[in-house]
Amino acid sequence: MDLETCMDLDKLRKRDAEALNTWVHRNYDDIYRLLRHLTRHVETAEDLAQQTFLKAIQALPSYRGEASHKTWLSRIAFREYIAWRRKRRLLFPLEMLAPKLDPNFSSVDDGEALLTALHTLPAALREAFLLFEVQQMTIEEIADVTASPVGTVKSRLHHARSRLQLTLGSTYQEIRYECR
Repeated sequence: MDLETCMDLDKLRKRDAEALNTWVHRNYDDIYRLLRHLTRHVETAEDLAQQTFLKAIQALPSYRGEASHKTWLSRIAFREYIAWRRKRRLLFPLEMLAPKLDPNFSSVDDGEALLTALHTLPAALREAFLLFEVQQMTIEEIADVTASPVGTVKSRLHHARSRLQLTLGSTYQEIRYECR
């Protein structure tokens, strides 16, 4: 849905509190989910989502509507993520203890296996995969968000899937279709 059909752009540009509140609530979950998958940290994703909306509100006067509001917000969120990643100090996090296997939680275990495998991929491959599979963006939207050529996005998706297939084996096919 286009930003102009979803909200009165003039009210947003004038920083009408009610319009801004509604707009943020309609879009927060998608932006948070993207950042949560990219960072794997709840608090960091929350902080980056807040920064994304602050930057978006500041940039509303210059929003030209050339991209959908989803793509526009995702691009701002992606830039915030890249800035965070550049600033982040190299830390050596303690690995979580392996949870006890419980057959009732196999989908949780599969999801954790996928996230673990995703974070072994180079950042560019992981980002393309998450934008396509989780955010369900088109190749063209991903190219716009990441400022990459369409062919590069296609290549990154192919390599991400290939590496995940090697890492996860047959589990990858089952998980992949649950993502969509």
